[in-house]
Amino acid sequence: MAEIKFGKIQREYAVAFFNGHGTEVNIMGAGKPDWTDEQYKYLGRTTRILRENTHNFANHGYTPLIPTTADSIWVNKWEYQDKIIYTVYSVIPQGYKGQLFEVEIDEGKHFVDLWHHRLRQPINQNGKWFAEAETDAFNASDLGTNNEGNADCIARLPLILAASIDGDALTISAAKSKGEIRVWQGVPDYAKEPLKLKAQNQTLSLQKYFGRFEGDFIIQYMEDGILRDETIVRLETGVPRRISSVHKTKPATATPKGMAKIPAGNYKFKTTFGDEFIKYPKQDEGKTFAMSSFWMDVSPVTNAQFREFIKSAGYKPTDKANFLKHWKGGKIPAGQENFPAVYVSYEDAKAYAAWAGKRLPTEAEWQYAAQAGDSAREWPWNQEMPVKRRNEYVTNTLTVVHLDGIDSTLCNLGNGKLFPVGKHPKGSNPYGIQDLTGCVWQLTNDEYMQSSHRYIMLKGGSYFKPSGSWWYVQGGPRELHFRQYLLRVSQGFERNATVGFRCVKDL
Repeated sequence: MAEIKFGKIQREYAVAFFNGHGTEVNIMGAGKPDWTDEQYKYLGRTTRILRENTHNFANHGYTPLIPTTADSIWVNKWEYQDKIIYTVYSVIPQGYKGQLFEVEIDEGKHFVDLWHHRLRQPINQNGKWFAEAETDAFNASDLGTNNEGNADCIARLPLILAASIDGDALTISAAKSKGEIRVWQGVPDYAKEPLKLKAQNQTLSLQKYFGRFEGDFIIQYMEDGILRDETIVRLETGVPRRISSVHKTKPATATPKGMAKIPAGNYKFKTTFGDEFIKYPKQDEGKTFAMSSFWMDVSPVTNAQFREFIKSAGYKPTDKANFLKHWKGGKIPAGQENFPAVYVSYEDAKAYAAWAGKRLPTEAEWQYAAQAGDSAREWPWNQEMPVKRRNEYVTNTLTVVHLDGIDSTLCNLGNGKLFPVGKHPKGSNPYGIQDLTGCVWQLTNDEYMQSSHRYIMLKGGSYFKPSGSWWYVQGGPRELHFRQYLLRVSQGFERNATVGFRCVKDL
């Protein structure tokens, strides 16, 4: 029996756990010290492991004090059916991490640290396999007291689960279906609840269920409250993941007005980008996709087309800040009917696309169509002379690239003046798509997030090239493989004079 009135008692909890027992705590004595809750959490960790592996601790497959490779650290072994539990107790104040005890390798089994929730790969040494253990450090002044020591727990479990993360998608497969799957955001704890799922193969959105959380996802397969398997996948901090989804349009069989057909084909997706003070996504980089055929607007959506949408749909944005800021009194400036529609947000563009029976292209679709299926094509036209690139280093985190050698009849080189769509027909690509670069940055459907930011992916460069100051968006014509994020702060922030969009429609 442990009594908190006499002082901290972590050793009581750790030693009882090491020996496969719970801890009875006498709380009749007056007072509740300020450290009690912290040590109750420690008791909760030991109790959870004891409960979820009770068959191992309540049967006869117990081998005490198996040989270890280090002093002042001990290991007990608990076998039951196809699962082995190893409890560890250490009085090494600086902590311990390394190979500790010999184990047998069995196909279809793996090792998991149930205390730290880490997958452990046994180490081969001279033909023998050793399990790695880890104990946390504690204050050396606690040696010889009732608060000394720390625990660990290693399990050899049957391989039932497999899991992986690709962008925002967590994919889980289970070899058994009797029990349930639990997904924990970080270390399992009685103070929180896991996401409980049916034991089956499935893919779920991390953003939908776990928001902005980044770190370890502990995935367990349970049968009647007993742990049968555990695996861990990690979402690294600051890594952007795509959270947008594609909603296919009603198929079009005949050629829609103002659109070009993009044939199907295999396509290797490769991108470039500028300074990366916020990380760019890597999840699709270098992958080869089987692209379906679709239709793409020959030109960006114009002011006249957007006006028709507003009148027909009665569209009113939820956030009106900077909405069509360049229009005067809600009217298109004279002579700008066929200019690209700008000062529109991601939501505005998606609303227009839905009204038109279209959708925004994904970045891969935009680039595939722009490159005419050839990932080596840098420009819409056949650029005979190589484009020269001059780097101007502005700060430690900002480099501006100047491009020389592009014919001004092919696109706007960044003179700061917006033109009507179709102004540079010689700059069309082999599919007849125009205004792919040097016109306006073009919104794609792809929205990304990480713990601190959300952003939309833009393509194509713009007519405006800053010459005296820069922030994070560069201008002028950009290569078809170049990507640029637009930070999501508000719709009003997204609406600006250099960003427009074009649409696609499914076949």
